[in-house]
Amino acid sequence: MAKRLAALVLVLLLAGCGSPRFIDGPLPGGAAPQAREEIVIWHTYSDEETRIFENEVIPAFEKAYPGIHVTPVRQPYSLELKSTIIARSTSGKTPDLVRMDITWVPELSSLGVLYPVGDLPDFKAAAARLQSVTMDTNKFKDRYYGLPLDVNTRVAIYNREKLERLGIDPPRTVDELVQAARKAKLPLGLDGPSLWSLLPYFYGMGGRLMDPAYSRAGGYLNSPASIAALSRIAALTDEGVFDRNLILGRGDRWEAVLKGNMLMADDGPWFYSVLSTSQENKFDLKNDTMVTPFPGRSVIGGENLVILRDTPHLQAAWTFMKWMTGKEAQQTMFEAGQLPTNREAGMSASVDGNAFVAATMQGVKDAMLRPPIPDDLEIEDLFTKYMLLVFTKKLTVSEGLNQAAAAIDAVVSAK
Repeated sequence: MAKRLAALVLVLLLAGCGSPRFIDGPLPGGAAPQAREEIVIWHTYSDEETRIFENEVIPAFEKAYPGIHVTPVRQPYSLELKSTIIARSTSGKTPDLVRMDITWVPELSSLGVLYPVGDLPDFKAAAARLQSVTMDTNKFKDRYYGLPLDVNTRVAIYNREKLERLGIDPPRTVDELVQAARKAKLPLGLDGPSLWSLLPYFYGMGGRLMDPAYSRAGGYLNSPASIAALSRIAALTDEGVFDRNLILGRGDRWEAVLKGNMLMADDGPWFYSVLSTSQENKFDLKNDTMVTPFPGRSVIGGENLVILRDTPHLQAAWTFMKWMTGKEAQQTMFEAGQLPTNREAGMSASVDGNAFVAATMQGVKDAMLRPPIPDDLEIEDLFTKYMLLVFTKKLTVSEGLNQAAAAIDAVVSAK
């Protein structure tokens, strides 16, 4: 907390002095980038993603815009990267663009690190091409600070043989999912107490985290409906419908569902991308599994592309950002497993014959946000902490939710 406050003070001091390189507001009409401008982008793509990004996407952009040279810098994905961006913003030594986790945008926006691209003249045209729910991940206090680059959400991955043996259609609600697990006498793969993992089940059983404005948890996280929802999840864990070891981070859900020791494990795109390219995988993923959208609402994930506030190359950076969210670049990055946010590219991806992609693209349409506020990480940590205390029976459900709500409200009200 102290580090974050120190960073905030430094950023505010910088803003007060006025950075001569920051252009506040819309660009001059139609100003073209200077000849052969260099823009630097930090990214966290994997090896294969980096290969396609650097060898296919960037050369295609530079061919279309010969006056702009793009220098990519691969960075390790970690919270240290976010801290580095904040620290460098005080000295003006940031890159021009960054591909970052969607949950980072609210905090960096609140610190004045990101350029409000929603103020640019052609922003609405650029955003109109993209899925609306992914655009919401770039919004902070009614202004937009980026464009969605790729998207993911959790989908339901069933053991095909076990589900077909039940003689039922894939569950469409969490209640139907629980009934199917009981009938199959097999557990479900809830893999932890984080917002990303637990929230789909918690919401599916009637729970709520915060009010619609994300201003308080009291009266929502500890409401009678939320207490009933978590009580039911706890009871189902005692019953064996949810595996307590998996919730506590012990065990391999992927192997369990593939071997038929688990009815369903919900997970993101890495399940198929990792196993399909692993030499150690001996399973036929297409025939051994059945994948559908999560039965209910899942949580949205992904990365956004943002422009750093003090870039001296705003027009060139914005040109590249629009290119990266266009149909051509999005379809190219889809070859590496990046699910598109562009509507046209997304329609093509949904019908390419990959059941996992189709289920994910369908699930994204109704996916929920984690708290889109600067305190998201602290809220996540507090939620996980108190849910662990409940699942290890160190707190009752009511005690855990009451204490979690009070702790979250203390964080939110302190800002």
